[in-house]
Amino acid sequence: MDMSEVLKMDIFFVVTTIVVVMAGLLAILIFYYLVRILRDIRDITHLVKNEAEEFAHDFKVVRTDIKEGVHEVRENVGKGVKSAQTAGKAVAGAGIVKALSGLLDAFGEEKAESKKRRSTRKRKKVTKK
Repeated sequence: MDMSEVLKMDIFFVVTTIVVVMAGLLAILIFYYLVRILRDIRDITHLVKNEAEEFAHDFKVVRTDIKEGVHEVRENVGKGVKSAQTAGKAVAGAGIVKALSGLLDAFGEEKAESKKRRSTRKRKKVTKK
């Protein structure tokens, strides 16, 4: 072997070593950033999971409050309807009583008028004879 061939081999090995070292450093750098990205994704995943659980709990509380409010409104509406029915019955009852009272008064007046007419007729008959 010639000296120039040995020199070429030495240069080749030096250049190859430098390229392998640089590729290794680049791989280590890429791996480092990849690990950081994966850790950030893990942290974000945990944060999203915790927030989703809290949101589900809050949503459950809101649903419970809404259901209680709906039941409360139903009870109040039911009480209002019963009060309105009772008041309506009272008003209707008062109207019926007033109508019956008026009818009985009219019946009494008619009866009194009828007696007057009969007595007037009897007097006229008696006076004609």
